[in-house]
Amino acid sequence: MVGEMLGNRYNILEKIGEGGMAVVYKAQCTLLNRTVAVKVLRPQYVNDEEFVERFRREAQAAAGLSHPNIVSIYDVGQDGDRYYIVMEYVRGKSLKDIIRQAGPLAPPRAAWIAFQIAEALDHAHRNNIIHRDIKPHNILVTENGMVKVADFGIARATSTATLTETGIVIGTVSYFSPEQAKGASVGVASDIYSLGIVTYEMLTGRVPFRGESPISIALKHLQEKPDPPRSLNPEIPAGLERIVLKALEKDPSRRYASASDMAADLERFIGLNGSPVLIPDGVMAEDLPTQVMTTQELRRGEGLGSQPVSRGGAQAISRKGKARKVDRRGLNAIIWALVVVISMISLGVLGAVKIPEWLYVQDVQVPNFVGKTVDEARALAAEAKIRLDDTEKRYDDEVEAGRIISQRPRAAEKVKMNGKVYVVVSLGKEMVEVPDLKGLSIREAELKLENLELSLGSQQEDFSPDVPEGRVVSQSPEAGTRVEKHIPVDVVVSKGPEPAKIVVPDFVGRSLDDATNMLKSLGLVTGRVDREPNDRLGRGLIISQYPPAGAEVDKDTAVDFVVSTGLAPGAGPGVNLNQGVQDQGDQGTGESDAQIPTVTVVSATIPSGRELQELRIVVNDYYGEREVYRGMHSPGEKVEQKVVGYGRRIRIRVYIDGIIYRDEWVKKD
Repeated sequence: MVGEMLGNRYNILEKIGEGGMAVVYKAQCTLLNRTVAVKVLRPQYVNDEEFVERFRREAQAAAGLSHPNIVSIYDVGQDGDRYYIVMEYVRGKSLKDIIRQAGPLAPPRAAWIAFQIAEALDHAHRNNIIHRDIKPHNILVTENGMVKVADFGIARATSTATLTETGIVIGTVSYFSPEQAKGASVGVASDIYSLGIVTYEMLTGRVPFRGESPISIALKHLQEKPDPPRSLNPEIPAGLERIVLKALEKDPSRRYASASDMAADLERFIGLNGSPVLIPDGVMAEDLPTQVMTTQELRRGEGLGSQPVSRGGAQAISRKGKARKVDRRGLNAIIWALVVVISMISLGVLGAVKIPEWLYVQDVQVPNFVGKTVDEARALAAEAKIRLDDTEKRYDDEVEAGRIISQRPRAAEKVKMNGKVYVVVSLGKEMVEVPDLKGLSIREAELKLENLELSLGSQQEDFSPDVPEGRVVSQSPEAGTRVEKHIPVDVVVSKGPEPAKIVVPDFVGRSLDDATNMLKSLGLVTGRVDREPNDRLGRGLIISQYPPAGAEVDKDTAVDFVVSTGLAPGAGPGVNLNQGVQDQGDQGTGESDAQIPTVTVVSATIPSGRELQELRIVVNDYYGEREVYRGMHSPGEKVEQKVVGYGRRIRIRVYIDGIIYRDEWVKKD
């Protein structure tokens, strides 16, 4: 579609993504001169009313929502047999790509992303819309960190009914809520559970439940508790872990009552209105009462309280003594003040000269470490008199293992001597182990590969005596092979057991009716029938066949025949059709006698022996020797065949499996 104009308005620029039912393109709106994203329904679904309805539902659900954390819908249309939705073009990455590239996110960043998702869900829920497919693939993060929730492809308004899709499982099983896994009604709590899964993955780099098949993962959602996030990543604060585990409660009633409540706890954790606040053990936001400190408590906290002075035991002091005491005290104070001032001046002068000298550290320029090996980077860092922190590592599709992906500060920037530069070291392309697909259906194989971020490649069909029809027989690469993510896995699918081959009998010399009946009993069919004169086989008998006798063919194979129409026109006295047999006309037989046919019924009973035996009838008459019948018969079968001969003396010989069975002369008076 790239280069085409959709709806006379949207110029398709490039493909930027694809999902199960649609392909997403970057496009230019020629009317408003802005960049947009266009989601086009896949061609194979345009005639499927269910998919078209779900596609339209996405537009209707999302178009009614207006929130900074939800992708905006601009237009919905149809161009011929193409259904499309025009939406806001988000410059950034999917949350799945961010997790894949960066691994576990820092807890404050993960909490901030989760807070924005919760805010988006709260807005949708207040408008009676349940997303039902919250997963990192559907969360877009802009270049400035703004979160955008996309793909309301299976959302549905809840104003008239709860969200139940009988017999259909929609979404990605790794992010299912237990109620979705059971096929039960889903509501607000289902989205909250899925958000808990997403937050868990952001903090640990993996989903809480993994398995060999979608069914096994769904069962874990129903039956197993997730490993505490802190057991996988000890750097996760306890308060944030409790938020995640509350969202992942099996019982919907034990989860947050609303996305707004979850957002409130996340807000408290990241401290949007001040410094971060850690939630105490066993306490959630809704459990914490508001506390107001009294003025006395504030004064005590600041040390402003005073103790009353007792009046008992007071002594009178004379005015002179009082004056003398004041003078002495004042003189001492003046002396001490002068000492302090002089000391401070001296220290100030010394500090003005020496302190800059003591405190000054030379700036050095940061080398370019990107693309270097760790050893090369360490050598450069030592030469530049800076320290290298290479503890952070992650997978990368472009940079080979052991080389630097990025650095902070960047090359050519200044740092203090012996300062630290942080680098990210590549682990190379992330490898996964190819699963065993043998015995799975195509859909099961596709889901299993998708869970490992692999794809289904070519599908060929072949017969298999062991694997049922429609199931995977073999695969390439083989199970257990470690490969890069996103590569296709080719499969061979069973067509079931190979049908048994049928041996084609010898039909030469048989009538076409006999051959047709025999073909039908064997599961074969009569093909093309041609007719031509023949000097050896009588009218209506088969001269030749294809496939030939003895060939092994599949059921329903057609067998072609050439059938005799009898002697060729003009054949008569004086024509010797077989060398070595004299023309009977030379023996004194008149031409009129030679033209009179003699019909004889030849009968033979097939003796015991082989299951099928060949019967041949050979006639020698005025026109020479010729075979008038050939066929296969079973022991005990009685065969009768009309034989036509010409002339006064006709010799008829019957052969069974090449051995003479009867040799008779028929004479005409």
